[in-house]
Amino acid sequence: MNSKTRKQLLSFAAATGVLFQFGGTAHAVQVFDLGEFVVKAPVNVATVETPEVAVTPATVEGAYAGGQVANSNLMGALGRQNFIDTPFNVTGFTNELMENKQATEITEVVKNDVSVKDLSLSGANSAWTVRGFKTTQQDMQFNGLYGIAPRFYTGTEGYDRVEIIKGPSALLGGMAPNDTVGGTINFVPKRATDKAINKVKLSYGNGSEFTQHVDVGHRFGDNNKYGVRLNVLNRNGDTSVTDESRHTSSVVIGADVRGDKFRAALDAGYVYHATENPQYRVLFADDTLKGFTKDNPFTPPTVDQDMKYGAADTFRHTTEKYGVISGEYDFNKNWTAYAGVGMRYTSMDYKYNEFNVTDLTTGESNIRYRHNYQINKALSAEAGVRGKVVTGDVTHHIGVAASRLEQQVYMKNNQLNFVKGLNYLTQTTNWGTAKATSWESPLNSKQVLSGVSFTDRMVTKDEAWQFVLGARYQNVRSTSYVKEEKTYNDHAVSPAVAVVHKFNNKVSVYANYMEGLKSGEFAPDKAKNKGELMAPVKTKQVEVGTKLDLGNFAATLSAFEVRNPSYTIDSATKMYALTSEVRARGLELNMFGEPVKGTRILGGFMLLDSKYTKDASSNALTGKAVAGTPRVNAMLGLEQDITSVKGLSLSTRLNYTGPAYANDTNTIKLGGYTTWDLGARYTWNTGNAPMTFRADVYNVLNKNYWNALDRNGIILGKGRTFMFSLTASL
Repeated sequence: MNSKTRKQLLSFAAATGVLFQFGGTAHAVQVFDLGEFVVKAPVNVATVETPEVAVTPATVEGAYAGGQVANSNLMGALGRQNFIDTPFNVTGFTNELMENKQATEITEVVKNDVSVKDLSLSGANSAWTVRGFKTTQQDMQFNGLYGIAPRFYTGTEGYDRVEIIKGPSALLGGMAPNDTVGGTINFVPKRATDKAINKVKLSYGNGSEFTQHVDVGHRFGDNNKYGVRLNVLNRNGDTSVTDESRHTSSVVIGADVRGDKFRAALDAGYVYHATENPQYRVLFADDTLKGFTKDNPFTPPTVDQDMKYGAADTFRHTTEKYGVISGEYDFNKNWTAYAGVGMRYTSMDYKYNEFNVTDLTTGESNIRYRHNYQINKALSAEAGVRGKVVTGDVTHHIGVAASRLEQQVYMKNNQLNFVKGLNYLTQTTNWGTAKATSWESPLNSKQVLSGVSFTDRMVTKDEAWQFVLGARYQNVRSTSYVKEEKTYNDHAVSPAVAVVHKFNNKVSVYANYMEGLKSGEFAPDKAKNKGELMAPVKTKQVEVGTKLDLGNFAATLSAFEVRNPSYTIDSATKMYALTSEVRARGLELNMFGEPVKGTRILGGFMLLDSKYTKDASSNALTGKAVAGTPRVNAMLGLEQDITSVKGLSLSTRLNYTGPAYANDTNTIKLGGYTTWDLGARYTWNTGNAPMTFRADVYNVLNKNYWNALDRNGIILGKGRTFMFSLTASL
């Protein structure tokens, strides 16, 4: 993109009144209906909110010793902060880690944090728990903005960082589209660096998938003022799951301008992602679990790793377009204005099956086919100002911002035929057939989030103490059109306080109290009030911790408690209502670095007690553990450069997941499991072109295990898989 074209785009955005992200973060954008470029006003309180973050469009912060974790992270309304100065538990994984671990999807990145547990359904859907609370791809941020990242695609090719901020916080980033009680995951897009980038990568593995990836980045103009980064990827082939195949085509571009006072950036992407015959979870009907209790739960038997629980004619086809324009302007050395706008358009054609076990003894099961058509549009914008004022020995870093986000969902989920005669214990082949229905996507819901926030980060003259005070006023307007038009409209104030004390540049202690705002859910199909939109709820967190930074090794030890009011189906009334509360208490240790030259470490553990502390329904959930939340999660990864063979590095990683229940009544329990990964990479020069060959084996011992999900669901874990790649830097 030349400078003239870039100026035209910036001028157009400014003229529409929705452009600049002066000094803040980029923010969510509304979708364009193909040729139609529309700026929607309302934003969905229950859907997404844009955070007040500095855009820093042309700056990528450096990595910590070892290159796997970032030195600093984007902390929403507080802007970018260094690890040791941040009063929260946060980890930012670098592009170097993604490349060396051959992480093609976000799930393969976030599993390097012990606070995160994978709940993904193969290639069909991605979900995680953070600190025991479920979140999905739909609740991820894109450079600080909710609602922009692809909704159903989790590829990593366009990202330079993946940041995980633990805990609920409406102040830092606003309200997520669905549910981010346990923490927020933010994607930082790639930027052109001062050094030219010309990479070609060929990959093979995860079954028989073949991937071609080109990554090009250049800067030009006086003082490298302009930059363009382009990533193009094509992937096709069978996955390691029986009969499952995927095809992906994506294009991601990042362009930026960095001047003395004005900085701007444009990030845009297109992706087509198709999964054929995906794997699905296994569900156990409530009636089949009668007689089982928490003290005497049902444990599913081991099955063949090649078992298939997705019908042969199921699929998910998605097309996604997204983009963000952001900018910031320095009035002087102390004050900066910012603004931003982002858009996303997603269309999905999804034929799937629900696999239900009806007899625990024989394994007798059935499936129900469904066909989901969906169009999802999102638009969000933010503007604000940040600066600093000195009063005596204290510097006040002030931030004020206003944001607005709108999301619309057009969806029709059709029930198709019902098939009996399957068995989850043996190879199932009696799938029957179900023809797809015609495309139909009526307006399902509309959500609008609008808010105003204020923050004051106070730093003492010696920088030994830091205090954070702030609050966000947020209005939530949600409308459901499923049965009849119903609207929820209310507001809430979410405060946050935090403190950091640095004993020196190596050790700090911190504490925080944060509140979050969780969007209301739709009552599920099994509820008497099916399709009804519930009101948003407030979540609360208290956390204390300490951080160690030795220059080549760093660690965070934190203890936390999160309280989350929860909706459940009353077993007596069958109504879906706010009748319970989940309390999660935990102890986390995260560590990373290169304590010895050539030896890199990444790992930690989490002890978690997540359970229902209140239940006003007839379900008697009080004291029960939350589904899909193991009490122990641990990971240790080591990487070693082999000095006797220049360019060779070997790696290993152990992953442990403790026992967990698969439903909130605690009548299904799975045992814990450990998997072992091995890897190697070798770098050499061919002429002036560095070459890197990588080889990884995941689940080396071919551990056969079930993974606990929620709502009576389990999914078969992946067996032994391989990945190979060759990267040429031209």
